[in-house]
Amino acid sequence: MGQSVVGIRSIEIEMAAPMRAAEFYARVWNLAEVERAGGAILLRATGPCHHVLAIHGNSGPPAVRRIVFAAEGRELCDTLHGKVAAATSLVEEPGPVALAGGGYGFGFTDPAGRAFAVVCDAADHRDAGPVPDRPLKIAHVNLNDPDPDRTRDFFVDALGFRWVDHSGPQYFLNCASPDHSTIVICRAGQPTLNHVAFEMTDLDSVMRGAGRMRDNGYPIEWGIGRHGPGNNAFAYFAGPEEFPIEYTADGRQIDDAYEFHGPDHWKWPPGRLDQWGVTPPHTNRWKRVQTLFGFAPDAWRVR
Repeated sequence: MGQSVVGIRSIEIEMAAPMRAAEFYARVWNLAEVERAGGAILLRATGPCHHVLAIHGNSGPPAVRRIVFAAEGRELCDTLHGKVAAATSLVEEPGPVALAGGGYGFGFTDPAGRAFAVVCDAADHRDAGPVPDRPLKIAHVNLNDPDPDRTRDFFVDALGFRWVDHSGPQYFLNCASPDHSTIVICRAGQPTLNHVAFEMTDLDSVMRGAGRMRDNGYPIEWGIGRHGPGNNAFAYFAGPEEFPIEYTADGRQIDDAYEFHGPDHWKWPPGRLDQWGVTPPHTNRWKRVQTLFGFAPDAWRVR
């Protein structure tokens, strides 16, 4: 695997009722509050990242503020900065970041204007490790895009991702990680969020998490099933303010020998939507919330 980021550190979102959202993500989704800083409520998973979710208040419509990638070391961070700067005009010089947890890095936008950052050397946790029924990390983020080829090329050329699978309207991109895909790009009309996937330790934790969600009034919008690309088990939900979230587990691990597969490889028999063939279709609500969340403007600076 080439030089690239190694995964997603965190996602920052803006909610009309941030306290209610934070209570849900701590009590029901099973993250843990770390601190409140810079007007945001920060929650961690059981992995090392200082936080995986930052919730900000917002008087306007709910939105994504930024997605933060993890890099290994300042040398790689500087190398990636040079590639990003050659591909987009809205990019900061690398240096100490003002995000919670600190670190070194830079902010930038992709061709669709969405805000991202690359960060290394943050104040991460030492007690990292899998815990049943609790998310370990953000597994992947799925982005809607009217020009997925352009955005795919940006992630490949500027951030070192590798295009590993193409299924229907979705492009699956692998970074310097054995996880099959960290970014998924879905052909759609607007550059919005499709969903955020949180990795659980195993299938039983996905099942119990789905049960916990139903007990608290959040029905399964699609699932439980198993995808083709990535091979991961999935269960999708609409969280507070209908934010689209997924529990996932048991994803495919790959290396440089993994062979690309196109849409013809991933076609299912009529009426089937996943490997198992037992999950019902997406709810109408899920189809709607998959395109509901835009990205906040002018949120790309992290210094």
